[in-house]
Amino acid sequence: MKTARSTDELEQVRGKILDAALAIIVNEGFDALTMRRLASRIGMTAPNIYNYFSGKDELYITIVIKGFEMLFDHLKRACEDQADPVVRARSLIDAYMKFGMENSAYYDIMFTRATPKYNDYVGTPYEKLSGVEYRISMEIARLASDAVRDLAGGEHCPSDEVVLHTVVKVWCMLHGMISLFNSRIVGYVAQGPDSVYARIIDDLVNSVIGISS
Repeated sequence: MKTARSTDELEQVRGKILDAALAIIVNEGFDALTMRRLASRIGMTAPNIYNYFSGKDELYITIVIKGFEMLFDHLKRACEDQADPVVRARSLIDAYMKFGMENSAYYDIMFTRATPKYNDYVGTPYEKLSGVEYRISMEIARLASDAVRDLAGGEHCPSDEVVLHTVVKVWCMLHGMISLFNSRIVGYVAQGPDSVYARIIDDLVNSVIGISS
């Protein structure tokens, strides 16, 4: 008679399944993720995987949720106890850059690949689960928007439209830097891009200070 697995053991198995699924998506594409291929990779049977996840979509959404939870935690800790708007904005940017470079697989499926997003699951049995990822991502957007408003400051608070424009502008720049770093392309132009990136980030922060509607 088999002994029931402990909670820690069950979480270890779930983690093993999620890590293998993430590797398949990143290396072979979302369509390549099947229960049979996943089972073969981790030495389990496909029916056994169904004891942990209902299918491919639940697996994928769970991975994305984990990625956004990690990113939100990085950003929240970065801006805690940072009263100075400039220091707080720079800390948020540094935390975002660090996450993207050190967790390239998660960043890839969260922001780079054309994998399913929340809107793709609206009206499906996975809408509620995908909604968890959506809510976390909107909290991240709120952190960014608040940082822009605080940094702009001054006598004239920027309009929501200006804040949104600025957040997207900064996000596009950071995403580009992370993508070029992760693809190792930037090294061909700037050997040791750290100093170049630091200057670009300084320019970004300075460009936001004092913006208005």
